Amino acid sequence: MKSFWRKTILLLSLIIIASAEVSLAQQTLRDVDFSGQFFFSYEYDVYDEYETNEFAIKRGYITFKDDLNEQLSIRFTQDITIDQQGDGAGDIELRLKYALLSYSIEDFGIFTSPNIEAGVVHRPWINFEQDVNDYRSQKSMILDQNNIISSADFGVQFETGIGKELDDKQQKGLSTNPATYGSIALGVYNGGGYSSLEQNNNKVVEGRATVRPMPNRIPGFQASVLGAFGKGNIPESPDFHLLGSALTYESERINLVLQGFQSKGDAAGDFVDLNSGKPYRLDGWSSFIGVQPFQHPVHLTFRYDELYNKDLNHLVVKQWVTGLAYVFNNRSKIIADISQENRITISEQSTFTRFEVVLEVRF
Repeated sequence: MKSFWRKTILLLSLIIIASAEVSLAQQTLRDVDFSGQFFFSYEYDVYDEYETNEFAIKRGYITFKDDLNEQLSIRFTQDITIDQQGDGAGDIELRLKYALLSYSIEDFGIFTSPNIEAGVVHRPWINFEQDVNDYRSQKSMILDQNNIISSADFGVQFETGIGKELDDKQQKGLSTNPATYGSIALGVYNGGGYSSLEQNNNKVVEGRATVRPMPNRIPGFQASVLGAFGKGNIPESPDFHLLGSALTYESERINLVLQGFQSKGDAAGDFVDLNSGKPYRLDGWSSFIGVQPFQHPVHLTFRYDELYNKDLNHLVVKQWVTGLAYVFNNRSKIIADISQENRITISEQSTFTRFEVVLEVRF
């Protein structure tokens, strides 16, 4: 009889403990902000001598965010992509895009909502550009696509707004920092990007300064300067210097980006003379426009890029992409687009045209 009561009490205790753990887990999950973004596509590619077509997952992001206290928060973003090389080609890979602690600082002087990120963090320019050009599902941004700078990296970043926030009416259609007079971002990084190993002992410093010259009349218009200084991420550590500028405009119906830059080398260490080890000098520019011409949420997009090697005196990349998109309330999209890319190396030139349908799902 005693054995029966011991077993009964033990069983009840286990049930109570398990119930408490489930309740705690449910409460923890309710406290964590969970979101995702996936790019599914059908691609029909026409090359010089052959054609291909496939269904694909172009990219996928799953993000967890949680506020640890009033000032400290954590973000964890997984990057889902397809392995394109080696024995694992075709496998679905899961990588870290962001894994960071963010510390919010009290406003001081004209600086508002300053914060510091540490870990695998944002980098100043690509993060800002993608807030204006919300069509990453078509192509990554020109500097990211050509491995000149990355969108995320291991390091530390500081960002702040300049002036108080714009009022709610002025903020309509804006996705970048809503401070009245602009924003500043500055960081120190490994340099090669979040998907690369550190190949040397050098670090890259990257910064962006953005001003909003007419906040009351045209709050969506901003002018930016951007720069990076360090070494290319290869053991030889070639120089890498980048300086650029951009004009951007955001609104509910029209988004624009016009940027130009000059670079000596690149963060990845790709644009280097193999014989001398010296970095190539590059010029590049990119333009983007997204327009909603009618009340219906149908958008037209067009982007054009050029990257020029001054030392070899030829274009490295020339590409354009144009699309028709239906945009849902949460910024999910269905996009039909056409793009063409001409890429030139020392030994060959390749061209391909892509006809594509993209389903961008956000949740």
